[in-house]
Amino acid sequence: MENNLNSIQKITIESYDGPEPYLFVSYSHRDAKIVNEVLQKIDKEKFRIWYDDTMEIGDDFREELRSKIEHSSAILLFISNASIQSKYCGMEIITAFKYEKRIYPIYLEENVVVPPALSMILDNLQHVKSEVINTDKYISKLIASLPTETMRALNIVDGVLVKCKDGSPIIKIPDEVISVGNSAFKNCEKLETIIVGDNVKSFGNESFRGCKSIKSIVLPVNVKHIGESAFRDCISLKELVVTNPDIEIGERAFENCSNLTSISLPASMSEIYGGVFNSCKSLENIVLPEKLTILGESSLADCIKIKEIDIPDEVTKIDDMVFNGCTGLEKIKLSKNLTKIGKNTFKDCSALKSIFIPASVTSIGMSPFRSCNSLTSISVDAKNKYFKSVEDILFNKSKSTLICFPACLDKSEYVIPDSVTVISDWAFCECNNLEIINIPDSVYEIGEGAFYRCTSLKEMILPDSVTRIDDTAFRGCTNLEKLVVPDSVKDFGWGILNGCENVTVICSDNSAAALYCERKNIKHRPQ
Repeated sequence: MENNLNSIQKITIESYDGPEPYLFVSYSHRDAKIVNEVLQKIDKEKFRIWYDDTMEIGDDFREELRSKIEHSSAILLFISNASIQSKYCGMEIITAFKYEKRIYPIYLEENVVVPPALSMILDNLQHVKSEVINTDKYISKLIASLPTETMRALNIVDGVLVKCKDGSPIIKIPDEVISVGNSAFKNCEKLETIIVGDNVKSFGNESFRGCKSIKSIVLPVNVKHIGESAFRDCISLKELVVTNPDIEIGERAFENCSNLTSISLPASMSEIYGGVFNSCKSLENIVLPEKLTILGESSLADCIKIKEIDIPDEVTKIDDMVFNGCTGLEKIKLSKNLTKIGKNTFKDCSALKSIFIPASVTSIGMSPFRSCNSLTSISVDAKNKYFKSVEDILFNKSKSTLICFPACLDKSEYVIPDSVTVISDWAFCECNNLEIINIPDSVYEIGEGAFYRCTSLKEMILPDSVTRIDDTAFRGCTNLEKLVVPDSVKDFGWGILNGCENVTVICSDNSAAALYCERKNIKHRPQ
């Protein structure tokens, strides 16, 4: 390379120094600024690059340069009038030709005058079209043509694959690898196929997260552990095969694999952890393992294409929000040994019309059927000791708590039984058919969002027994015109009447309700 002591431009990427294949860069130091810009883009695509940034004076072509060219896989030749006139660059071209190296000419200027001694070499290059490098399209074309063996490879330390910077579409994990480390392949966006060796036992957290081109994963029987978010955001993944019955799959391992359509799980697998298949929006069918005992929080949330699912009889716990957002779910059969249904388990399951709760259920979390606005029936096995259904409405066994009034139940008027003391959170959420709801003087608490978006309600009278109205209790009741609040109510949550533009609160002067209305600029008046 030429001597230019006055140059202040530098190439800022790290020059590769190792035994693996690399690209040799031939350039003039006068062009360092634009060469650096191009190399930055090539480096971003994870290629190994060697360049010389010294300014040595002398007439002899350095042995180091000759050796670096000989052992390189290809030459990036940046052509300009300055480089062509440089004795060093000329010798690099001749040496590359001598060693039959593949040369990638990159023209930095138009109308470059090439000496006869070099024109024979440059005129016969067929590998890359010679043109001025002035477009992103050309850069992309150049990068696509570079030899893949010059891309930075796998980093393996003591049997752990620590990092992959390989841009190849296919990766075979070497036999020496026992574990794939945390984030090892994270955001390797060109990776399409993983061949997992029989010696691999575990994948670390986020190990393949964001590998958006992976289409299929087959996990051999020796794989015992998949870390949290290991394959999260692998948006092209269509097929998953798991073979080890004792495998532990970490939380959110396959979250947002939005094209996943086929899942094969071993029949004796016992637990599916939280968020594992959350937002797998193309998944239409899943056969849950026969020996499954627990469905973790949000494990199948937002799987919008699942229409029907059977919960195996060994399952004892469905955790919070497991089917939250499964808008296509029409039918579900619960396990006969199920003991727990978590909070918001079926939230936003807008196609679900009916559900049967078995005798084994002892615990149901808050708002299990919130925004299930096609729900018409909730049935409970008569042998259940903790819950009961009356006219398709869900209560606790003593009927002291009204848990859920199905949103699509065909009733315009409902009289709450006088056994009820608590109206649960979101109990009447989006019950748009209801025009009149009579609350008995046994009720002392109205839960969060209890009457949320009951858009047909025009009037509500709260009895003197009520002491608390929780957050957003009447939010979105757009036709509510009159709400009678007794002096007994001392505790008001936030946003209780948000979206109730036409409501007038009837309450005593100087009562807690009046003070609340004044703070929130809500119309109110005494009876």
